[in-house]
Amino acid sequence: MLRFDNVNSELQKKLAATQQLVNSFTAAAAQFDAKLQAVEEREAASRKVLAQEEAALRQRETDVANLERLLTEKSKSFPWLASAVADLVLLKNKEVSDYLRTKRNPAATAAETVRQIGQEKRALAEQLKLAQYTLDQYESLFPFLTQFREDDIEEALLEITEAYAEQPEPQQDDPVKTYLSPGEYAALSPAERNQRALDRYRQARKSSFQIGRDYERYVGYLYESRGYEVSYYGIENGKEDLGRDLICRKGGKTEVVQCKYWSQQKLIHEKHINQLFGTTVMLYLDSASKQQVPQQLHLFPQLLAAGDIAAVFYTSTSLSTTARSFAQALGIQIHEQVAIGPYPMIKCHISTATGEKIYHLPFDQMYDRTKLDKVGEFYAMTVAEAEAKGFRRAWRWRG
Repeated sequence: MLRFDNVNSELQKKLAATQQLVNSFTAAAAQFDAKLQAVEEREAASRKVLAQEEAALRQRETDVANLERLLTEKSKSFPWLASAVADLVLLKNKEVSDYLRTKRNPAATAAETVRQIGQEKRALAEQLKLAQYTLDQYESLFPFLTQFREDDIEEALLEITEAYAEQPEPQQDDPVKTYLSPGEYAALSPAERNQRALDRYRQARKSSFQIGRDYERYVGYLYESRGYEVSYYGIENGKEDLGRDLICRKGGKTEVVQCKYWSQQKLIHEKHINQLFGTTVMLYLDSASKQQVPQQLHLFPQLLAAGDIAAVFYTSTSLSTTARSFAQALGIQIHEQVAIGPYPMIKCHISTATGEKIYHLPFDQMYDRTKLDKVGEFYAMTVAEAEAKGFRRAWRWRG
């Protein structure tokens, strides 16, 4: 009996230990469940925050898209648009400022600095947008301005200055000296130094303004060699040429020509085509007005179709697909990928007043104003060719 009681006592002890172990496991399970619930709650809160951030991101993307549409509007009220952009910049800075002010360890000084910077950025952003809109407006009205985008700014300013400068004073020194050293100038004969200067002029690195002028001269020569009377309207009028670089007439027909010598990376866009078409219509109306003929604009398409008046576009590069479609629809003749080829640059002119034979080099003062429209006048390739036919250099230096 005693042995049974001992066994029973041992069993009771083991049962109590087992119950205690079960209670421990139950408590641990309860703690685990509590921790798991806390993790799940934190995960749910994180998902909620993430959803809010995604919603905010989508809203911001929508705001940016709306802003981009707003900025592309063609409106005269762009000061208001500029102000809207500036307000957006200020709002962004205000968010940063509020965060610095309300975070756990507030940074009041930094917040005030950010606020001040935000106001300054707002003013600068407004000025920048106003400048951008003004530039876009000018470029839409005067497409030639776009060609300065890729040019060096100092070179562009120099070109504009040259284009708008007053007529130069009569040359007091031989322009040939620009291309020769003093030793060469002293050692060579007049014919030799004139030819060497011409050769170096052809090979010299030129600004885009000078290249554009040479391109107009080249295309004009192509027309003159086909019997056209050419007015170098662009060279004579500078940036006020209204898009008419050349006005070529022959047998009662008129061709208005625009020339663009651009790099191969740039494309001619439809606004240049539209400008050429518009200036051709303007020339027609001005001509009708001067001849005191009623301005019958409805006749213009007929004249264009008949070839009595034509708009022609020459370029060293290519047209965009849209520009080419515009040209086809408007009846504009296009000549793409036309580079400056070798051609005779020396103008051999006979004076109407004295009958004297004079030749002009491309850097001489009266070169672009000299027209070859009389019998015996011609373009010469070399100085020797001109002098062999009795022509002397236009410029004479008297010291």
